[in-house]
Amino acid sequence: MRIGVDLLSVPRFARIAEHRRYRALVFTEAELDQAGEIGGERHAERLAGRFCVKEAVCKLLGRGFGQGVRWRDIEVTSDAWGAPRATLSGGARQLAADAGLFDLVVTLTHQADLVVAVAAAQVAPPSPTPPQPLKPPPTPPPTRGQQ
Repeated sequence: MRIGVDLLSVPRFARIAEHRRYRALVFTEAELDQAGEIGGERHAERLAGRFCVKEAVCKLLGRGFGQGVRWRDIEVTSDAWGAPRATLSGGARQLAADAGLFDLVVTLTHQADLVVAVAAAQVAPPSPTPPQPLKPPPTPPPTRGQQ
């Protein structure tokens, strides 16, 4: 199993949440739609939560953004009950496949001005037949004249 965790200050992130160009660079349309009205009461908090999940997933993958993963390769949306879920594409999906990761789950919590996110995934078990160590070739039987 692999785990990634991230902690983020909502006020510190608010500048990015309110900047149109950064929002478009970091978030997908679905993420922005679910975050609600710009300037709305919880807009920055919701985007900070999604950003925090993206960071936690990167840590789970063992890479940072710009190291084979783009911001929008990790899309964080909510299910019908409001629980977060992450969908991987592009470089993030490839890194997860290369590492044998599956069953990605994420969660986040908001407390005061902080957001904490946790991402976890199962790792595929190793191949059922591990490679065998090399053995020296067998010693040939002695010939008639060597006995």
